[in-house]
Amino acid sequence: MTAARDFVRELAQENAAFWRGRDVRVDPGAPSAVRREQIRYRMRQGVYNELRSAELIAAWIPFVPERELRELLPGQLDDEQRHYQLLRRRLIELGEDPDAYRPLPEWEALFDWLVACRTRPTLEKLAMFQFAGETQSCEGFETLIALAEDVDLETAELYRTRILPDEYRHAAIGRKALTLLAESPAAQARARAACREMNEKVFAAYRAHRARVDRSA
Repeated sequence: MTAARDFVRELAQENAAFWRGRDVRVDPGAPSAVRREQIRYRMRQGVYNELRSAELIAAWIPFVPERELRELLPGQLDDEQRHYQLLRRRLIELGEDPDAYRPLPEWEALFDWLVACRTRPTLEKLAMFQFAGETQSCEGFETLIALAEDVDLETAELYRTRILPDEYRHAAIGRKALTLLAESPAAQARARAACREMNEKVFAAYRAHRARVDRSA
């Protein structure tokens, strides 16, 4: 049997391999004006994401009986709410209406599904959102920061200093959950399947976004 820590390392590598080249929400080679609009879109989407993330964490807390994991979730809930407020305020500063964003049906369905996952085992829930989802968010934010540096430095700094560090802590909750709970071949198989399920659903939402962008181009 693979030791839990080794399994977590292997699963992280598998997730990274899945996402290599698949985040189709930004075009690194696009002109500055296009990248600026892509970043603004990501911020508008981020306001929605952070609010829904707070909603799902609140829904999950009563269904996480493991004390050492449950006690970490209120802190994440506070982070998600603070990120929502930070992004909303920054969009207003940029002359945007942060409440005008309407998510794709696929994106709304993704969060509806995550909220409904509250009764699934802790191992599966935290493998899906904190381990797979938040780790991919960290990588996505790093890319966003790099693209924003020459078109919107203040927004880049907002993500770098006030959002990304929290995202790494959220991903660490997932790693801790897997290290504690993925101690048998059966548990490791469930965690791997949950990550794959999450990755496929998120990627489907990304493809839907890309299709909409291409149709409007």
